[in-house]
Amino acid sequence: MDFIGASKAIAAVLARAKIISANSEPFLIVGEAGTGRTHLARFIHFGSRRGAEPFVVFDAGDPGNIVTRLFGSVKSSLLGGENIVPGAIDAAGAGTLFIKNIQLMPLELQPQLLATVRLGGFRPAGKSDTLKALCRFAFSLSPAQELFMKEKRLLPELMQFLGQQAVALPPLKERADDIEPLARYFTKKWCELLGYSERTLEKSALKLLKKGAKNISELQVLILNAIMGFKSTIIDASHIQSKIDGNWHAHTEDQLEEIALEDIVERKMRQFMERLGKYDVDNLHSAIMERVERPLIKLVMERTKGNQLRASKILGINRNTLRSKLERLEICQK
Repeated sequence: MDFIGASKAIAAVLARAKIISANSEPFLIVGEAGTGRTHLARFIHFGSRRGAEPFVVFDAGDPGNIVTRLFGSVKSSLLGGENIVPGAIDAAGAGTLFIKNIQLMPLELQPQLLATVRLGGFRPAGKSDTLKALCRFAFSLSPAQELFMKEKRLLPELMQFLGQQAVALPPLKERADDIEPLARYFTKKWCELLGYSERTLEKSALKLLKKGAKNISELQVLILNAIMGFKSTIIDASHIQSKIDGNWHAHTEDQLEEIALEDIVERKMRQFMERLGKYDVDNLHSAIMERVERPLIKLVMERTKGNQLRASKILGINRNTLRSKLERLEICQK
């Protein structure tokens, strides 16, 4: 997995990242939002011995019961048994669990998390037994650690432990030499993902991006919207300025990949509908869902190396349902 950048600032980050990749100890990425913290965590994960295992992102600021989302829970079955509803630690398996924005986790839960990271054991909600956490833990934090501890939003012991293996990711303004290669990379990436013809960035557009982009997330969103908003194969300063002025669709960093997927699916469906022309079909929803479901299940089965139990957990369906779908969709298992 590539990490784009050739500046001195990013070279130092990558040197540190390679050292972290060589071990399995917990690590901390400190940087402002939009600097590429999740991408750096993925870079470390895929460069490690765990690279073939899952990489799971858990945002401590997301709504919902954080205990069950992270540690899982236990529900009693009608027959008196226990059904464990997996959380993020289970989902990560032997891979990496990247916990974003650790400062947003309730302070009272941080000692429990510290114990899990240190000792490798955790308890799902409602269960008395301790289970073993197989994953590697990684965290991200905004560069206001001292303030967060002063405001009692961070446990000092947790920060002291994580500080043993930390890497600081500089803001975009401190790595100006990386803006041009990043901009060209994002232009090529979005054109390929969205199925657009190749776009060329003019020097005037690059000059404006160097002044107007506040962080990497905004840089790629500016380029994404310039590609989607104009039919021209040349992206110039006027296209970028239009987006900087507010004539664009603002999206969060985590939504960017989803935007591409949704756009591609919509395009394929539109092509399918155009081929149908004036003819009506029966059960169109079922036909479309089957075409989406088959590659999804196939990819999950490949990822889990044919393990139906793990695949059913990832898909959120029970094992019997998965088996029937494998048979109905004629998905061969190796």
